Amino acid sequence: MRGVVACPQPWAAEVGAQVMEAGGNAFDAALATAFMQWVWDPFMCGPGGMGVAQVWHAPTRQHKVVEFNARAGSKVRPEMWAGAATSRTEVSHLFVFDDWRNELGHTSVMVPTSVAGLAEIHKRWATMPWAELLQPAIRQARAGVPVHPTMLDWFHMPTPPGQPTALQRIKATPECARIFLRKDGSLPSFGEMLPMGSMADTLDALARQGPDEFYSGGFAKAMADDIQRHGGFVTLDDLKGYKPRLHEPLTAAYREWRISTVRPPHAGFTALQLFKLVEPFELSRQRHGSADHLHILAAAMSLAHRDRLEHNADPEFGPVPVEKVLDGARIRRQQQAIRDWSASTAAGGAEAGHTTNVCAADEQGNFVAITHTLGWASGAVTPGLGFVYNNSMNLADPRPGRPNTIAPGKARASNMVPTLAFRGDVPFMAAGALGGAVIISAVFQTMTNILDFGMSPTEAVSAPRAHCEGGRVFLEARTRSDVADALERRGHVVQRDPFPFNPIMARAQVVLRRPDGAFDAGSDPRAGGGGVVFAA
Repeated sequence: MRGVVACPQPWAAEVGAQVMEAGGNAFDAALATAFMQWVWDPFMCGPGGMGVAQVWHAPTRQHKVVEFNARAGSKVRPEMWAGAATSRTEVSHLFVFDDWRNELGHTSVMVPTSVAGLAEIHKRWATMPWAELLQPAIRQARAGVPVHPTMLDWFHMPTPPGQPTALQRIKATPECARIFLRKDGSLPSFGEMLPMGSMADTLDALARQGPDEFYSGGFAKAMADDIQRHGGFVTLDDLKGYKPRLHEPLTAAYREWRISTVRPPHAGFTALQLFKLVEPFELSRQRHGSADHLHILAAAMSLAHRDRLEHNADPEFGPVPVEKVLDGARIRRQQQAIRDWSASTAAGGAEAGHTTNVCAADEQGNFVAITHTLGWASGAVTPGLGFVYNNSMNLADPRPGRPNTIAPGKARASNMVPTLAFRGDVPFMAAGALGGAVIISAVFQTMTNILDFGMSPTEAVSAPRAHCEGGRVFLEARTRSDVADALERRGHVVQRDPFPFNPIMARAQVVLRRPDGAFDAGSDPRAGGGGVVFAA
């Protein structure tokens, strides 16, 4: 077997597997998959988005993080929105403006970085031509995309207070409405075909002219002119000057394994903190889903997410105290707090997000996990280009003097955590997820389900899940009521939602290679799912 690809979209995973069967490696497969994801989930990801990847290149033993987070345009100012926000949302603590300036339209857009990030991966580790990897996505865009269940869910999902609906997002610009709505302005139904011709033209030009065209050629001028004309902050010089960052991963031991993840402004340190917090409690000795097990998880998540909310930011603009958060003495004090738990005092909620992920592994021993996103999708579309821009300004703090205060060139704090697990000095598992801050909880629980409970990847991504950011403990309906009651008696505030598989729990994807060389993978059934394809 040549390898395996896991992602939420079966159509995209199939393309990745076919690339491996044609002689490509895991990086070729992941890139072709990501390009197809741009077409199949245009509100989750696309050329107007951002992301982060963790890679292990077996032939050279290179282990890197490719950071391509969105960055604020040079025309922003720290004080420009000071005092204008009317409130913050209960869910995800976003700042709310009466005109949704940070959520919708061109004022919500940061520099789109996905093309540069994927191009960096291609330049360093892929083996097949850039143009060839784009061809399946181009053909699909030419044919159009049917409204599928995941897209339909996004159209009609309940909207948290203070957030615009999907219809309002799509109507944010006339070009977005033209592509994605019926002529009468209503949302399309299941199976209706969406015209993606403009996207096909964009991808075709990227294939023929190369990724640099996106940042310095005709694309860049069209994007900058459109954003500037509508009051946005990204300039042509911002596009020309953007480069992805390469980092060494952040690592920590967990039992006999080594966990490797991404550095700030992404929340990998929060994932490592969770592993360290639960380590002495020996999860393998707990009954999965019991009150004892969920108490340990919920208390650890509460403590770790509080630290994330307080500290995570762009390290290029100020220190992020990762070493302090992961300090052994501090971790031991927090472990004692878990033992002595009585009540949670900080507010917190589950955060929905419009993101996607792909994990791939191959017979050479290569592993790659890419998480890429539009944030929540701005609804801004430049006429003729066919893709939606990110709305990363919605995570910028309009209050001057804060860790995440908006500034020119500053990256937004991110909850994306593509993560690898190593046995000895080589990786055997890659995991990632989509779904806002709940990504961290989903990746952590998926990996502990495999490492501590011996689950298969499919069992691990499908098992009942919990989430807590310092306030309520969110549980799925499959968690027993007596377990929820027991957690309440231990001082937790519990919300047991009516969903057996709750999409708000984030959607985890995982691939692994067993000691005998066999591949396995799991794709979360909570939304989409089924996107596991093996390359023969």
